Amino acid sequence: MKQIGNKIYFNSDGEFTDFCIRPYAEIVRNGNSAPSVIGDYSDEYNQCLEQGKVFIIEDEDSEVYKRQCVSKRVPVLMDGVSIGRDTLVQLDVQNLEEFFDY
Repeated sequence: MKQIGNKIYFNSDGEFTDFCIRPYAEIVRNGNSAPSVIGDYSDEYNQCLEQGKVFIIEDEDSEVYKRQCVSKRVPVLMDGVSIGRDTLVQLDVQNLEEFFDY
């Protein structure tokens, strides 16, 4: 990852995905309803969005750019402790610009 001005460049879809998704999901209990597993954006990604940063994946065939979302399997935590399972987290992303290799 490198930053030039307001743009942050990533070498690959995987590098951008790791940047965007928090490295774990959590079990959340909401009142009397069944617990659910929630994945979320990383603090760094959220902070960059607030600052108006633009993201570029240096791959003309980027699947993340085409789909405008990231997905990754991450461990599930309950009360801060791993329960020994993982889950798929899929999140929409913003501020992606297409990469052109001139």
